[in-house]
Amino acid sequence: MNYLISSLLIIAALGIIEIPLYPIYETSDKQLAYFKRVQLRRILKGSGVPIANYLDAQYYGPISIGTPPQPFTVTFDTGSSNLWVPSSQCTSLYCFNHHTYNSAASSTYVKNGTSLYIGYGQGSVSGFLSQDTLIWGGYSIKKVVFGEMTSFQGSSWSYSQEDGTLGMAWPSLSAYSLPPPFTLLYSQGLISNNSFAFYLSKVSGQSGSTLTLGGYNPSLSKGDWHYIPLTKQIWWTISIDSISVNGKAISASGILGILDSGTTLLVGDSVIVNQINAMIPTVAQDCSNLSKLPNVTIVLGGISYVLTPNQYVWQIPNGSGSSCMNGWEAEDFSGTEDANTIILGDVFMRVYYTLFDMGNSRIGLSTAN
Repeated sequence: MNYLISSLLIIAALGIIEIPLYPIYETSDKQLAYFKRVQLRRILKGSGVPIANYLDAQYYGPISIGTPPQPFTVTFDTGSSNLWVPSSQCTSLYCFNHHTYNSAASSTYVKNGTSLYIGYGQGSVSGFLSQDTLIWGGYSIKKVVFGEMTSFQGSSWSYSQEDGTLGMAWPSLSAYSLPPPFTLLYSQGLISNNSFAFYLSKVSGQSGSTLTLGGYNPSLSKGDWHYIPLTKQIWWTISIDSISVNGKAISASGILGILDSGTTLLVGDSVIVNQINAMIPTVAQDCSNLSKLPNVTIVLGGISYVLTPNQYVWQIPNGSGSSCMNGWEAEDFSGTEDANTIILGDVFMRVYYTLFDMGNSRIGLSTAN
C-alpha cells in the first residue's frame, strides 16, 4: 500500500498520467495466424511499404469518443499516425464483434465525410473521416478527426481483439496531414511535457505494461537515461552505430532503427538481419539451446544495448511448455526508404523503457525494471 501511495504521489508531482496496457495473448494456433498478418502500410505522400508485423501479444488500452463517451480498446502504435475505429455503419463481420462508433449518439460529432483507405498486406480497412471529442487517459481532446471504418477486408481481421488503432508517430506520416491525437493533447495545453513513454512487461501475457503521457515514470526504470536524436520526424527513426553478435560486428553502414510499439519482433532489412542470423545457431523449437546462443549488442548514441537469447528469442507457450523462434526476422527492403533499417519492436522495448520525446525530437532509453 505504501508503494502504491508513493507511486501515485510521484505521478501527481510529475504531471503525468499512466494508462495501463493489456496484452492480447492467444493460443499457438491464433499466434501462427497473427504471424501471417502484416503491419499497417506506412502512409507517406500517397505511398507506403508494408512492414511485417509478427504478433502473439499486441498491447491495447482504453479510449472513448463522443458525448456521452463511447468506449473502445485500441492499439497504441508508434509506427502510424492516424486514429480509427469501426463505424456503426459497418456491415463487415469484424464490426459485429467489436465496439462501433455511432455519430448519431454524440452531441459533439461534426461531419467530415472524406474517404479514408488503409491497405494491409493481407487485407484493408476503409471508411470516412469524422470529427468528435476524444477522451484519453482522462483528458478530453477537442476536434479530433479520425477514421470511421465501414469495411474490413481480408482474413487477417479474424483474430483481432482490439477495436482500432491510435497512431503515435509524427504528423508528417498521417493521412491527409491530420494532427495525431497526442499532438492535439499537447497543443491544446492538456499536458506540459511533449513526450510519452512505453513500459512493457518482460513476460508475454503479464500485466503491468503502461503508457505514460506527458513524460515518464522514474520508478519504472533503473540506471541512467540516454538520448538519441531522431534522423527525421516521420517515424521514430534513429541512427544505429553498430550491431554485433558475440562481439563480432556485422558489415553494414548507415543503419537506421525505428522504435515501433506496433511491431512485436526485431524486423529488418535482409542485408543486415541475414548477417545477424548467420551468427546465431538455429533456435531449437523446444527452447533447449537458449543458454548456448550468443548475445546481440546494438550500439545507439555510443551506448551498448545488449539483448540476451532469453530476450530476442520469442517464446510461445503451448500445452507442454514453450515453443521458441528466433526474434530476428529478415525482410527485403531493397529499393525502399526502409533500406538498411531495423525495426526495434516490443522485444527491444521490453528490455529498455522507451521515451518518445517530441519536444526535443529524440528517443530516450533506460533499462526497464
